[in-house]
Amino acid sequence: MSLSKLLTNKNYYFSIIKQEWINASDSFPDYLREINQDIKENNEQYLNSSIDKIKKQIKRFHSLPILNDKWKRKTLLMFEDILLTEDILSVHQHISATTMNKFQDEITYFIQEVRNFAPELAFEDIGQAARNYIVYVMFKEMHNDTSGFNKAAFGYSMLYPFTDNYIDNKSITSQDKKNYNQLIYDQIKGKVTNPITVHQQKTCKLIKAIESLYPRDDTSIYDLLLMMLDAQEYSLQQQNKNHPLTNEERLDISIYKGGISVLIDRYFVNKELTENDIIFYLGFGFFLQLADDLQDIKEDQLKGHSTLLTFDTNFKTEEKLVNKMIHFLNNLMRVYHPDNAAFRDFILSSSYLLIFSSVVGSKEFFSKSYLHTINTYLPFNQAFLNSLSDHKIENMNTKSRDPYMKRLDELLKKRKKRW
Repeated sequence: MSLSKLLTNKNYYFSIIKQEWINASDSFPDYLREINQDIKENNEQYLNSSIDKIKKQIKRFHSLPILNDKWKRKTLLMFEDILLTEDILSVHQHISATTMNKFQDEITYFIQEVRNFAPELAFEDIGQAARNYIVYVMFKEMHNDTSGFNKAAFGYSMLYPFTDNYIDNKSITSQDKKNYNQLIYDQIKGKVTNPITVHQQKTCKLIKAIESLYPRDDTSIYDLLLMMLDAQEYSLQQQNKNHPLTNEERLDISIYKGGISVLIDRYFVNKELTENDIIFYLGFGFFLQLADDLQDIKEDQLKGHSTLLTFDTNFKTEEKLVNKMIHFLNNLMRVYHPDNAAFRDFILSSSYLLIFSSVVGSKEFFSKSYLHTINTYLPFNQAFLNSLSDHKIENMNTKSRDPYMKRLDELLKKRKKRW
């Protein structure tokens, strides 16, 4: 019933999120937990040591199968040990070892499916898809959903790298993009489609993955997907340099696009969807959209994209927006009571870290005094956080990434293609 209300009166729910954002304070919060310098330095030493061990282990990769099997077992045990012992996010303190193992198995299976379905995807696209699926897995944990790999959630998580790359490709004509969106629309509507290119065919298969679990006699998920498609098309206004958006228009777009995107993830969780769920997940999706925009201030500004974070890039304006993000998030979490409240608190603390690290990543838009304040709540120093980007595979050239992709494939169990 609640979802039906959303589908028929979406503006009512969006107005709730909008008002919560407007009411959120823009002063710096006084409830955050400071992290002392000794803990920061210990965390930095731990991360440096872990990264060094991982790099050395990856270099020990051997092409001989008998030696390679030993390398694989040792590498997987190393990653498992890190997950079970690290004290920065402390995931192991919020979920049991059994749940942790199931989580690892599910994510591993997901990446196997990604590599089987689209071996052409780059590391950053695999990472984007995996992050999308991890969000869904986190929601499952928050609602004590113990079901395994979800084919529909796989299809939805993969749609982002497939559609975003295509829409962002400047070499593709506007008409081709329009035709592509029409193809997606027709596939969601259940119409007969005629995908021509391999990319089009795979896009339709991803939507069919959702169809495999959700029959057409229940249109709820398809109505949500159509809303998501509408939100994405609506958000294209942010890229129109000739018609700058007002601050309120930017806010409306962020709530709509971010909110529906995350609500769909929650839909796949095997738990009844309540009205409180709808409000929470619309709000949390809006927050995640703001977090993305916070990370991309410079890039969006250079491209002329209109987001809440590029409306006024004055230090004080940006700092007040970040303060509102923290208060909005805290207020949203405080009144939401899922089955697993402890894991909700873990998501809250992780979201704080996402905000703080994103501020550091966009440091040129914030004052030195504000950055100094943010540093107080980071689990490591800002200089160290900046240095971590040097280790990102995404920052390497294609030739340097290839060996890592080969090692990734070796870590994944060999299975027949399922698509």
